[in-house]
Parts: sequence; structure tokens; C-alpha cells
Amino acid sequence: MELGAFKLERSLRVRSANCTQPSTRHRLLVGLLLLNTSTQLPSFQFSVFSCQLSAVSCLLLSACAKVADPLPPVILHPGTVTDLEGIQAGDRFQIVFSLPPEEIRWVEVYRQCGTILTPSEEAEPLARIERNKLLVYREQEKFLFEDRPGLSQTCSYTLRFVNRQGRRSPFSNIVQAARLPPAQPPSNLRREFQQDRIIVRWDSPTENIDGSRPVHLVGYLVNSEHFVSNPEYTDLEFQFGEVQSYQVQSVTRRADPLILSEFSDTLKVVPRDEFPPSVPQNITALDLEGKVRIFWDANKEADLRGYFVYRGTDPNQLEKSSQLVRINIYQDESVTSGKTYYYQVSAVDKAGNESPKSETVSISIIEGPKGGIR
Repeated sequence: MELGAFKLERSLRVRSANCTQPSTRHRLLVGLLLLNTSTQLPSFQFSVFSCQLSAVSCLLLSACAKVADPLPPVILHPGTVTDLEGIQAGDRFQIVFSLPPEEIRWVEVYRQCGTILTPSEEAEPLARIERNKLLVYREQEKFLFEDRPGLSQTCSYTLRFVNRQGRRSPFSNIVQAARLPPAQPPSNLRREFQQDRIIVRWDSPTENIDGSRPVHLVGYLVNSEHFVSNPEYTDLEFQFGEVQSYQVQSVTRRADPLILSEFSDTLKVVPRDEFPPSVPQNITALDLEGKVRIFWDANKEADLRGYFVYRGTDPNQLEKSSQLVRINIYQDESVTSGKTYYYQVSAVDKAGNESPKSETVSISIIEGPKGGIR
């Protein structure tokens, strides 16, 4: 029995030879198992015990492997963008851009004037802007950088992005200013109110920003988003009682790059609803055995509040006979047989504007069960 235990211990030591640091748990378990072998076991039980110990040792030793050589650190560079756009507004050149998805600490702007920009690692940036100091462009997920190189120069631009580790992205696409002077801004903005629209008109420029002629003009941009070809803009989305503001720019070129004038003076207006609804049409009176029902075509105005009904037995002295009627039906229950009644209807909007009265309709109340239409 002692010889068998000795062989088992030697076997475990040989199996542990390739493990440089056997775990404490492994040593403890093997020691306990070897201690148990000092008891007097029958030979067949010892053989089973030896197999079990060998299996446990193999499982423990399988977790002990050689540590691989350390890998070099991964160097991550931020991505770049390819959506740079150039906008020339007066004597300013604006660069509009988005950001790459990685976390960015700085944006570097590179400029070269006179010749096309050739990006290189040795180039010095024109400007370096912190991420939290970028100008937001028109409340979108884009940003703006503005430069004033002067109208006599033709400059091109590109960007790079720098992460918190100081690593730079590749260069973005390149945008280039055009040697084409913008037109002067429009002048003399004025407005015209209608029931469902505001019409804004202005005077066209007669020369370019540098005084040259003919004027370079392909249209106009209203409030930085609405392009029109003629010196007039119709606003259908206004709200009565709310301040409406309008600024207009002359457009010299619509793309590559977009060339605009400076903004015109701002026109601010507060439209008041002074427009009554249309006159109700097709008024009809129906005698219903001691009652008169009046109905007419419903008005279509979006701000319609309701209707007023005027009645009387003298067509020249009709009086308002009801509170506001919400629908295009009115029933008069205070009529007398043998008399003739006259009715008119007007429409009222939410601002209190009342339309002219409709044409007059009359009906004679006939005695008896039979009614009629007049």
C-alpha cells in the first residue's frame, strides 16, 4: 500500500512539472488525498481512488498555462468627415460640418489661400477650437466656423479632429471659396396682410458688394431657409397675434459654394385678425307645425366660431334673436300662426369679426297641420 501511494505522489509531481505556479487549492487537495492513502485500503479500492485522484489532478492542472507575451497598446485615432460645406455670406466665409462619432476634444481648421490646399502633417492649423465652444449651425447637428479672408483672396479649407489622447484624424474633404463678389442685400422690406397669408416684398439690389455691375443674382433666401426667385415671399404658416420676423438675403450662387449677401434689415410684424368670415349662403326656412327651422351652408374658415341669427316680422328691423349658434341650424319656437317672419344669418370668427348679414329669407306660418317651405 505504501508503495502504491508513493507511485501516485510521484505521478502527480510529474504531471505538475509543466506548471510553474500550482495553485494553493491544488496543493491542499493533493495533500489531503495523499493523506487518505495512509489508511489501510483494499487493493481494488485503492485502484479506484488512484483513478479519481488522477482525474482531479488533470482538471486542476489544465487551468495552469503559460502566460502569453504582452500585446502592444492599441492606438485609436478619431474618424473624419466628408460633408464639409462652404457658404460665402458677404465678406465672410463659413464652413459647415458635422462631427465624427468618436469623442472629440478639439477641431483644427486648416486654410491655404492663392493655391489649392494640399494637406500635410507639417501644416499648422489656422484655428483650434474646443468641442464645447463650437458654434451650432441653425439648431441642427452641424457646426459652424467663420473666417474673413477678404474678397480679393481665394482660399480653401479642411478640418482635422483631435481626441482626448491628442491623436488626430485624417483630413476632411476640402471646400474652396469662389472669386465671385456677392450681391448687395435686398432693401425696403414691406408687408401685406390677407386673411390667410402675409405677403412680404422688397427692392432688389442694383450692384454687388464691391460696387461692381451687373449684379450677380439668381434669387433670394428668406429666413435662411426659403428660396424664392422673385422679390416676394408668401407666408402661409403665420399665427395672428404672434410676432413674425423676416430677413432676406440675395443669392448669387446656389451651390459649390453657396454665395449669399449679408442679411437685409429685419422686418417684424404682429398680424391682427381684422378679416371677417364670408357671408353664409343658401339660407332656407322650414315651417314645422308651429316652429320654424332655419338652415344654411356651413362656412369653411378654420377660425370660425359660430353664427348669429337675426329675426323679425318687419324685414327692415330684424334683431339678433339668439346667443351664438355653433352649428348651421337654428330652430325658432316662438312664432305665431298667420304671421310672416324674416331671417338673416351672419358668421363670427374667434377674433370676434362678424361677417355681413346674409340675404333675407321669409316664411309665413300657416294654420293647420300642414307645413311648407318658403
